[in-house]
Formats: sequence, C-alpha cells, structure tokens
Amino acid sequence: MKNLSLTFTVLVFNLLLFSCSVEEDYSISEAYNSDNFNVVYEPIDYEILEFINIHRAMLNLQPLELLNEASKEAISHNYYMIDEGTVSHDFFFLRSQNLIDAVDAKKVLENVGFGFYNAQSVVDAWLDSDGHRQNIENPNVTNIGISSTHDENGKYYFTNIFVKL
Repeated sequence: MKNLSLTFTVLVFNLLLFSCSVEEDYSISEAYNSDNFNVVYEPIDYEILEFINIHRAMLNLQPLELLNEASKEAISHNYYMIDEGTVSHDFFFLRSQNLIDAVDAKKVLENVGFGFYNAQSVVDAWLDSDGHRQNIENPNVTNIGISSTHDENGKYYFTNIFVKL
C-alpha cells in the first residue's frame, strides 16, 4: 500500500511539473502577427466602447479611448481563437509585449468572450465576472483595443485589450 501511495505521489508530481511549465515551446503562426491586420471597427465595437464608458462614468472614471495598436492585437487574437475553436488568453504575454514596444504601454489587461450576439450582452457578462469587471473598472487604464469577429457560423469572438499609456 505504501508503494502504491508513493507511486501515485510521484506520478501526480510529474504531471504537475510538466503541465505547468512556463518555458514551453510554442510555435506562433506568422498569421498571428498583428502587423498583418488593418483596423476596421464594426458598429458592435463602438457599442461595446459606449457601454463600457457609460459604466465607467457611473463610477466617476475617465472614459477609455480607442487605441488602434491595441485593436490590431485584439483582431489578431480573435482570428487565433476562431482558428483554434476556443476562447483563450493564449499568448497574452506576446500581445502585452507588442504594446509595450509599440506604444510604451505601462499596463496591459485583457477580456475575451464568445457566443454573445450583441454588445450589451457581452459587456453585461464581463461586468458579472469579477476579473473582467476589474479590468473594465481599472482607474489606471486610459485606452482600449476592441475586436468583435464572427466565425463562419456567425458566432462572435470578442477581445478587449485595456492599456495604460
């Protein structure tokens, strides 16, 4: 019994060790490069910005301004999520570093979402989630990048990138 317990402990330790590695070798497709995207805002993007800024105004926070460089990162990430078929924060470190390099960002935060069909529903969902709401209500962020992209089935993927300049 003692041997079985020790074997199980070693197995669990190895699984944790290998599954949580920070230095994993990721291959990032060139298609993921945000330089490959032009920023074109859709009406839903402006609505998301409006709902977020209305919420921030109720808290006496400054409105966020659109930042095209952050929107390019958001667009690129939406296409990545569509290709993967799942919502994620994969490669956030890359988007953050790109914004530090491009616009001297001091802070970068991100909200993602999937499957909502209008701006109000996705913003409401983010406000109902502690972590997402904290990003929206962060008094230090000054700008936002927005992308709302739908897949071939018409389902939207959303990425908002909050930036402090």
